Amino acid sequence: MSILIKLLLAILIFGILVISHEFGHLLIAKANGIKVNEFWVGFGPKIVSFQMHDTLYRINIFPLGGGCLFDNMDPDHLEESTFRNAPVFARIATVIAGPVFNFILAFILALFVVGADGYPTAKLIDITPGSPAEEAGLKAGDEIVKFNSSSIHMFSEVTLLTMFSDGREATIEFLRNGEKYKVKLSPKYNEEYGRYMFGIVGGDYDTKITPLKSIKYAYFYVIYEVRSVVKSLEWLVAGKLSAQELSGPIGVATIVSDEYDYAKEAGGTLAVVLTMLSLGSLLSANLGAMNLLPIPGLDGGKLLLLIVEAFRRKPLSPKTEGAINLLGVVMLIAIMAFAMYNDISRLIMR
Repeated sequence: MSILIKLLLAILIFGILVISHEFGHLLIAKANGIKVNEFWVGFGPKIVSFQMHDTLYRINIFPLGGGCLFDNMDPDHLEESTFRNAPVFARIATVIAGPVFNFILAFILALFVVGADGYPTAKLIDITPGSPAEEAGLKAGDEIVKFNSSSIHMFSEVTLLTMFSDGREATIEFLRNGEKYKVKLSPKYNEEYGRYMFGIVGGDYDTKITPLKSIKYAYFYVIYEVRSVVKSLEWLVAGKLSAQELSGPIGVATIVSDEYDYAKEAGGTLAVVLTMLSLGSLLSANLGAMNLLPIPGLDGGKLLLLIVEAFRRKPLSPKTEGAINLLGVVMLIAIMAFAMYNDISRLIMR
């Protein structure tokens, strides 16, 4: 039964993320008078389909993707309602709507998590003995307000920045008894964890949450999630993060399973619900950010071509655009295949 619940949770999370993304494209396309012939979620055999107005809606068995088929993509037969015939800024809005809706979903889910569970403050709970933080004079109860040039609102942001410090010295501003202080810390490499560490421990939760505070920290939560994706990609491109860390749907399903077990053991049903909402928020922000990468085949690649068209005041030729998109599809298939290989390898090694 537990395995079935985990599988259903993974399918539910995937399905909601994909529906949110594709619904963004659908809604903004229709708002701009662009006809959508077909809207589908998932791949493989059809589960259910129905016609509503001029759009066929279809749900397939594997919720690992989806799409919108716009009206008459043939460049030789452009009608008023076609995607290619729409004003360039209407097409830009339609393309960018998918990632934006993922960010909106991430915010809504974070709103529930923060409202029910609070958020990790930037106050230090403890200082590791003999650490750079202790040597610099930091104490439990100090509240970090700035890490180098980045303002700090939650301890999650501190964790992210220390994780990607790469051994560089950091300037930390903190509050103690209402007074602001500034120190410089040079992290030390920790063999056990395999990374540089500053020796600061935090994350004491503020559970006295007002509706306004929930909105504020749900926003910071999503910004943190997007920054974590950007930082990871920066390290991946720079070769500081192994490509073996890439994960696909199987890896995400494994994370859902592991988080379910941990939450159930730690706090029961409520903990499971909040953990799944938090994970859904993270994955939705991740999906939105990844789709904005300027890679042909992704929304970011389409957006880049449309921006070029806006500056040129004329579209690229269908042949050129088709070649670019084909290259992007090949790249995406290769990345997905590699990610799936990583997922299967990790499963075998567990």
